Amino acid sequence: MTFPGTIATGICKVFDYAAGATGLSEGSARDAGLDAVTVIGASLDKPGYMGGQLLISKLVVEKMSGRILGAQCVGPGDVSRQIAQWAMAIRSDLTIEDVVNADLPYAPPFSLAIDHGIMMAHIMQNKRKGQLKGISTREVKGRVDSCAPSFIIDCRSPGEYREMRLGLGEKLIPLPALRDRLDELPEDKNTEIICYCRVSLRAYEASLILEANGWKNVRVMEGGVVAWPYERET
Repeated sequence: MTFPGTIATGICKVFDYAAGATGLSEGSARDAGLDAVTVIGASLDKPGYMGGQLLISKLVVEKMSGRILGAQCVGPGDVSRQIAQWAMAIRSDLTIEDVVNADLPYAPPFSLAIDHGIMMAHIMQNKRKGQLKGISTREVKGRVDSCAPSFIIDCRSPGEYREMRLGLGEKLIPLPALRDRLDELPEDKNTEIICYCRVSLRAYEASLILEANGWKNVRVMEGGVVAWPYERET
């Protein structure tokens, strides 16, 4: 028998949360000389009406080949399933293009119609194709702390904004109102604009609207408000 080595798969429980990882982290991938690209995403593990719980994941992929290098997941949802899927994908040398077509079991008591992991693969696919220009929460915090000239848009509803906001000097422009409020955006179409919402799905749609109207430097905060690890305003 020959032992093939490990890919450092692990999981632990911290009160009501689980945290798991498999394969390489972003830092270890770059330390190994790999050209890695990452995405962060958030969704429920199953529909809300079935008691779905939040998952926040980070995926690490080799930029040119799309080969999956590593994944991390945290939340009160079914983290174990996600890490098990990614561990098998890494061991099998699968690429993002393989995973987006994975035939996983679906029924509302167990999963979303588009499983959290497959959603992560789609986000990575969009990023590698240049259809999504993402920015991490850490990078956004750095922009704010350094007073960088970024225009930040909160694409959530007024009710969500009143309940909780990030306090970054952001401007509330709900997605349904965006096309009618383009005159409130910077006139310089090269200004960096950062969009976010709860999980940044609406922010992605907003970025497409802005790009279609000529803004050239639009970024989506990956993971949205639920992935923001810093202080918030309530």
